[in-house]
Amino acid sequence: MGVVWQAWDETLRRIVAVKCARPDDGQAARRLRKEAQYAARLHHPNIVPVFDFVEEPDDGTGGEATCWIVMEYVPSRSLAQLADDSGGTLPPEDAGSVGCQIAAALAKSHALGVVHGDVTPENILVTEDGVARLTDFGIARALWSDVTQTHTTGVVRGKPKYLAPELVKGRSAGEKADVFSLGASLFASVEGHSPYGKVDHPMAYVARALQGHLEPAERAGRLTAPLTALLEPDARRRPDAAEAHRLLTRAAPPPPEVQGKLRDQASHTHTLPLASLTLRLPHAACRTASGAPPGDRGGGAVRGGGPGHGRGRRPDVGRRRQGPGARRHAHGHPARRRHRRRPHGRPLQAPRRHLARPFRRHRTRPGLRRVGPL
Repeated sequence: MGVVWQAWDETLRRIVAVKCARPDDGQAARRLRKEAQYAARLHHPNIVPVFDFVEEPDDGTGGEATCWIVMEYVPSRSLAQLADDSGGTLPPEDAGSVGCQIAAALAKSHALGVVHGDVTPENILVTEDGVARLTDFGIARALWSDVTQTHTTGVVRGKPKYLAPELVKGRSAGEKADVFSLGASLFASVEGHSPYGKVDHPMAYVARALQGHLEPAERAGRLTAPLTALLEPDARRRPDAAEAHRLLTRAAPPPPEVQGKLRDQASHTHTLPLASLTLRLPHAACRTASGAPPGDRGGGAVRGGGPGHGRGRRPDVGRRRQGPGARRHAHGHPARRRHRRRPHGRPLQAPRRHLARPFRRHRTRPGLRRVGPL
C-alpha cells in the first residue's frame, strides 16, 4: 500500500514516522485517509498513535492526491522479526506477553467500534523493553458497517494464513475476526507456521480455512488453552478481545517491568496537538485548513498550524491621530483617541499567512530517511 519513512519534526524536535501512499494508487490513498481517521480515535499505550494527516493536491492533471500519515516513531522489531531472530519461534511466555498487550489494544479498538482487519505478526511491534504496539489500521472498518472485507474484485483483504474462516467464506468482518488473527499470529510465533499448516501457496490456506482444518499446537505450552479458544473456527463460540485478554493474562502475563511501563504510559497517554508541524518531505505541499491551495513556493517541507500560528500585530493602544483632518482641542493640540483597555499579546484572529505552506529553503534537500516498505 505504501512505504514508511523516518522524518524529523522541526518544530517539536522529535522523530516521527511518515507513511506515504503510492501516488499512482488511488485506492491506497483512500485507505490511508481512512486509516488516519480510525487510528486517530484510538488512544491506548499498545496502539501506535497518529499525529496528523497531510494531503498534497493533484497537479491539475486529474490524478489522485498524494497522502501522508504522520505517526509516532517506535524503535522496535515486529513480532515476525523477533521470531526470525530467535530461530523461527519464540518461547510461549514471550509470545503470551505480547498477546496480552495486543488483546488489550483490540478490546479498546472494538469498544470504540473499530475493527483492525489485518492483525499479523508484521503489524505487531515490540520495543526493546517488551512493550507491544499495534499498528497499520489500513483496512480497518467500523463495526456497524455491514460489508465484507473484500476488494471490488472479490479478493479477500489481509494475509490468508492469518484470516478467520468466516472472512474466507465471505462473511462480514466482525471483531471476532481480529481475535482469530491475533491467535493465528501468536500460534505462528511459537510453532513456526500458520495454524492452517505448513503450506506455501495462499490458495492452500484458503482451502484449509474453508474446510475448517487447523493444526494443533505442539510447542505452545501454557498458551495451548488460550490459543485453542482464540482459534475457534466458529465465531459465535470464539471469545471477544476482552475475554482473550483475560485468558492470555492468566496463562502468560507480561513481566512486572512491562506492566509498570504500561501503567506509566496509560497515565500519560494523550493527544499532542500538532499545531506547528514542519516535516521535510519530498514533493511536500498540503491543503490549508481553510481549503485554500498551498503557496507557490517550491516543495520540501510541510508546516501545519492552527489558529494563532501566524504572526499577528498587537493592537495600537493610545495612538495619536495626526494629519490635516485631525480633530483638535480648543488650544490647538491634537485630540487623543479613546480606546478600551485590551490585553497585551497577539489578537485572537486568523493568521496572516497560510497554515500549511512549503518552504523554499528545503526545496532541494528533503530530510527523510526511508524506514522500509510495508
